[in-house]
Amino acid sequence: MARFTVGTSPSHPLGPRPVHRLGPQKTDGEQPRGAAPEPAKPVGPRRRWAWGRGRARGREPSSQARASDTPPPPPHHLPIDLLDAADTARPQASLLDRRLPEGERQLRGSGQGPYFYIGGTNGASIISSYCKGKGWQRIEDSRREDYKLKWCEVKCRDSYYSFREGEQLLYQLPNNKLLTTKIGLLSALREYSRVVSRTHETSPCAQAKKDTTSALEELAWTSPGCFGPQRALKMEEFFPETYRLDIRDEREAFFTLFDENQTWICKPTASNQGKGIFLLRNQEEVAALQVKTQSIEDDPIYRKMPFRAPQARVVQRYIQNPLLLDGKKFDVRSYLLIACATPYMVFFGHGYARLTLSLYDPHSSDLSGHLTNQFMQKKSPLYMLLKEDTVWSMDHLNRYINDKFRKTKGLPRDWVFTTFTKRMQQIMAHCFQAVKSKLQCKLGYFDLIGCDFLIDENFKVWLLEMNSNPALHTNCEVLKEVIPGVVTETLDLALETFQKSLRGQKMLPLLSQRHFVLLHDGEADLWPRPGGSRGALRPPPPLRAAPRPGARTPAPPRGPGGAHARPRPPGRGPDGGAQSREPGAERPREGAGGPAREPSPGLAEEERKSAGHRGS
Repeated sequence: MARFTVGTSPSHPLGPRPVHRLGPQKTDGEQPRGAAPEPAKPVGPRRRWAWGRGRARGREPSSQARASDTPPPPPHHLPIDLLDAADTARPQASLLDRRLPEGERQLRGSGQGPYFYIGGTNGASIISSYCKGKGWQRIEDSRREDYKLKWCEVKCRDSYYSFREGEQLLYQLPNNKLLTTKIGLLSALREYSRVVSRTHETSPCAQAKKDTTSALEELAWTSPGCFGPQRALKMEEFFPETYRLDIRDEREAFFTLFDENQTWICKPTASNQGKGIFLLRNQEEVAALQVKTQSIEDDPIYRKMPFRAPQARVVQRYIQNPLLLDGKKFDVRSYLLIACATPYMVFFGHGYARLTLSLYDPHSSDLSGHLTNQFMQKKSPLYMLLKEDTVWSMDHLNRYINDKFRKTKGLPRDWVFTTFTKRMQQIMAHCFQAVKSKLQCKLGYFDLIGCDFLIDENFKVWLLEMNSNPALHTNCEVLKEVIPGVVTETLDLALETFQKSLRGQKMLPLLSQRHFVLLHDGEADLWPRPGGSRGALRPPPPLRAAPRPGARTPAPPRGPGGAHARPRPPGRGPDGGAQSREPGAERPREGAGGPAREPSPGLAEEERKSAGHRGS
């Protein structure tokens, strides 16, 4: 039986105060009832972390316990290397874990993290299973900052403000809107085209390069890993003609050139799932749009709006001759993965084909026959009955193209996994190069972007748009086969590249790379480090004023590389030289390389995504 006693604390700054102690009932030598109580020890501030066995609140451990127990560090000070915990369900991840020092492996069941947070439901079950399989613990409070992985559907400014570079992993680059909004992508591609054309025109060897690349383009395609001089893509070759409605000159140009024989599609810049989209087919519809935009612009309230959100729209030429699968329109969802931002490690991933439920009719006003995303198809009463027909695997698409079009169109065998895959990789690499110098990059940022491609009846490939937070739902059999693998390999690559960058190790080869194909190896962008084998051009020395006569010349800074050595990114060691090989790829399951790297730059400014984003 326990006894509750009350003592006093004479040392308290405000005078004696009662002190409560809870202890066992005394039997032998008990103090007589009514005697003066023993002076109580002053009670100090409660410890924030109560570590060690047998330590209770308000009671110090025994001397033996203090000698034998070493309190572990708080959870948010756990070494970041614990992120490499092995996932025994996957041999590749287990192999990676066995290569780590013993002390860097996460002990299962220890109850000490690492912690992960998932905001939203898009792919939440897959991400949660992945992390729990590594022994991590899920937290529900979005305000906690002691996480090691945070995956959110909607970006939050506070997450980036409190982000600890080199210690945490955070899904979505802060300004991925340069790629994932209609105006952002349009502006980036336009500026990059201007930069590339200006560079080619001013180069003294421009004509020689043009002749060389023209000859190379006539050669048969072998593998994306065969890098060589390639002609930079032209925007009009893969991106439909597009105009911005928020710029007066572009808006007026579109209204002037509109022809009754053409169909245009009007899209909000920062929405998804087909929301806010409509077609423009005749002069009456265009005139109504013109009146609406003009009335909004004349509104004095609108003029004071900083971003002018109501007019954040684009009009894009509609592809009226799409390739059809059994009479139905389709597009292809592929993935652009930025697994690491310091250095950039960018990958291409195959996805799936999305089909409409209804037969294609270019004159129909029903958007579900023009837009292929699942959100639009679910509106059909036949969706639950025919939903398996709305998604095809890439193997299914390849077999269909081989059977229906290979002979009649003179296509190479497995056109989907050769020519089409190469073209998608080239377009993705071109878009990444357009924004590479403008993306906000920190060690720990990673992003998975959905890219939608359309094939016309002439087998020309068009990029329709790029989407942040792509849909990761598994509501049909094909998606159950594709999506978990995409998410798992995304996290595997993000973890492995994060650890290698943190330790200054060479990125390649990547043990966790299975189906994703390398598009861009950022180690090639780094400046040569002491002992590195890869050479790169150094920048011109900074301009300095001519020294005054008799002035002492300042000594160059010490250290390898002299005055012009570029500072290494966080965690890059002197032995972290880049590996020159990039894997090539034909079929997705046999993996390998990507298209050639091109010069960088380009940018655009844009309105941000709406807060209700749920994947597209």
